[in-house]
Amino acid sequence: MQSISTITTIVPIVDDTEIPRQLRKLAERDEDLMSYARSGYRLASTVAITGPEFVTFVDTLTRDPEHS
Repeated sequence: MQSISTITTIVPIVDDTEIPRQLRKLAERDEDLMSYARSGYRLASTVAITGPEFVTFVDTLTRDPEHS
């Protein structure tokens, strides 16, 4: 049976003085995705939900049974 997992990352919308904070959150998301990829997961979809202070990324990943 196929495994499905999601990763939710909340990234702040910042001004120019806080860009490093935003970049750290995006780097954390990249690390999470790479970790799942090493475990045999593939990115199936990404949804970005924009709000007034944050962008929420919801990544859905799938893994076929042979990688379990």
